[in-house]
Amino acid sequence: MKIFLLFTIIVFAAYLFGFVKRVECNDWMGRNFTTAIKGFAIFTVVWAHTGAHFGVGCIQFVAGTGVALFLICSGYGLECSYQMNGLKQFISKRLLRVCIPFWIVEFFGLLATGELTLQEYFKNALFIDCTWYLQFIMVCYILFFCIKISCEKLNLQKKHEWMLWGFCTIVWFIIESCFLADASMPFLRARQMLSFPLGIAIAQNKDAILEFMKRKKKTLLIGAGETVRQPPHRGVD
Repeated sequence: MKIFLLFTIIVFAAYLFGFVKRVECNDWMGRNFTTAIKGFAIFTVVWAHTGAHFGVGCIQFVAGTGVALFLICSGYGLECSYQMNGLKQFISKRLLRVCIPFWIVEFFGLLATGELTLQEYFKNALFIDCTWYLQFIMVCYILFFCIKISCEKLNLQKKHEWMLWGFCTIVWFIIESCFLADASMPFLRARQMLSFPLGIAIAQNKDAILEFMKRKKKTLLIGAGETVRQPPHRGVD
């Protein structure tokens, strides 16, 4: 437990160290904002899995929060990219940013552990026998591409897009829950179903969300100002 406590302090200090250098732009859901969220998510996953290794009970479920945050940022970033560039270079970008780095790391990882065989490597490279998160995010990418290209080809409106997302999510949830659930950690993937679409929804409604937040902030400031200016209540003698 002492080792894990020391590890916690180191992880927390390392995360805070990233804020030593102040940046000029910290707009909500901007690049720096989402990068900070992703960093926090990664540290959360590493911290929780390390705690589980040291026998800290139920701490692995904390990692689910980090995974959800990362999926939200992934959906948000993908939708923002789509709004600027459409599906142009969608597949090539996924290859360069996800697949190729994974293939390289997997090769050297299997080599280092002495488990490198042609069959084992291709099972991992094709996402058949690899970590569940990579399988999950690849399904998200495939659904995103298929739904977006369907909307473009059929000239569907945004409400139809979300009907497709709803249908696909329900079907995927049923398949994961009934047929693919891990007995040791049931609903490991199923409980993350809404995270990626939530990121897309935030990207599509970012301006409305910002406007709502500004109105609420203004209301709170006005309310606080009125409270300060209000004269103290005097009781009747």
